[in-house]
Parts: sequence; C-alpha cells; structure tokens
Amino acid sequence: MKENDSKYPSIYIQAVIAALLINLVHKFVREIPGSISLIGQQGFIGGVVTIITAVIIAISILLLLFKRKEGVILGIIPAIWAIVQWIINHVIWANPDINGIWWYPIFPVIQGLLIIYFSILAWRNENSFNK
Repeated sequence: MKENDSKYPSIYIQAVIAALLINLVHKFVREIPGSISLIGQQGFIGGVVTIITAVIIAISILLLLFKRKEGVILGIIPAIWAIVQWIINHVIWANPDINGIWWYPIFPVIQGLLIIYFSILAWRNENSFNK
C-alpha cells in the first residue's frame, strides 16, 4: 500500500504538525498575553501580529492534516517569524523579557528551526502528500 493512501498523515507530516502545535501553544500561553501586556502601539502591533501568526499556524495544521503541501509552505512563515521576532521585540524595541530571563528567546528560535527542519523533510518526501 502506498503511503499517501493511508488515512493518517505520514510521520514526516506528523513531525511538522507536532512542531507547529508546540509553537501554537507557546503563542497562546506566552506570546499573546505578553504582547497584549505591552503598552501603546507596540502592544497593539505585537498582539495583532501574534494572533495572525497563530491563525496561520492553525490553518497550516489543518492543511497538513489533509495532506496538503501548502500546509508546509504556510507553516514556514510562522517559523521564520519565531526566529526573528525576539530581535524586533528585545533588540530593536528594547523591551525586557517579561520574567527577566535573558535566555528565553532561545525557545521560540529553536521552535522555528525545528519547524523549518521538519518541513524540509516532509517536502522532500513527496509520497507524504496527496497528488
């Protein structure tokens, strides 16, 4: 039986979904409340961008559950954002971390790198997707 005939997504797609799900939970638990707590225009922009990113992640997960290759492409957008966002927030805008933990940005960066890595693996495995 061919792998794409299975009703379940391949292990490659499941890995991308898992990495995206971890990033989505991180958005709800940490980033959305943190961005909303910022005062003024930075808080508004951060809150809107974070919510839009969470919606993109959710759409990407749904597409991947239906074995659609577009889900991988869409999932890379929040992955790149996870790698870059701490530079904008902590370096350019000079906002300290909420808990004062200087090494905290390592977590979203690693999440973004894992999403990209697993997305590349899934993309290379053409049999994972519906033709």
